[in-house]
Amino acid sequence: MVPPGSQDTGFAGTTSAVHRPRPGVPPRILRAVDAKVNPGYDRVTFEFTGDSLPGYHVEYTSGPVRRCGSGDPVVVAGAGRLVVRLVPAQAHDERGNAMFTERDRTLSLPAVKDLKLVCDFEGQVEWVLGVAVAGPYRVSELAGPARLVLDVRHGR
Repeated sequence: MVPPGSQDTGFAGTTSAVHRPRPGVPPRILRAVDAKVNPGYDRVTFEFTGDSLPGYHVEYTSGPVRRCGSGDPVVVAGAGRLVVRLVPAQAHDERGNAMFTERDRTLSLPAVKDLKLVCDFEGQVEWVLGVAVAGPYRVSELAGPARLVLDVRHGR
């Protein structure tokens, strides 16, 4: 356990892309996204229905962020933009009802400032995390329910 207010010195993260494809799996429904502060890092959790995850690609982008389909630009707070692409996935149920009414969330966490759903189209879901500093992050997978977890280290 890391004492409150201190940095997690055991944080083994990366600033490089993390890619885990899962070809041939059926689309997974993203049912919840949550963000919380932890000692030394902020945690964003993507929770899915079912017992397995879709494929994913996570990386920082230096280019503009745009909504899929419309191409409209998206303003994202913070010095860095961490893109989370989930394939095959959807952020709506079988009837087409959106799972998220709040697509743009402004957060007051130390590392993660914004959380924006920018794509839910043709089997792809994409979220962008606006982060204070484009620093190390780590990706992990949890079961019961299926969750993809991103930890973003607090800036120094």
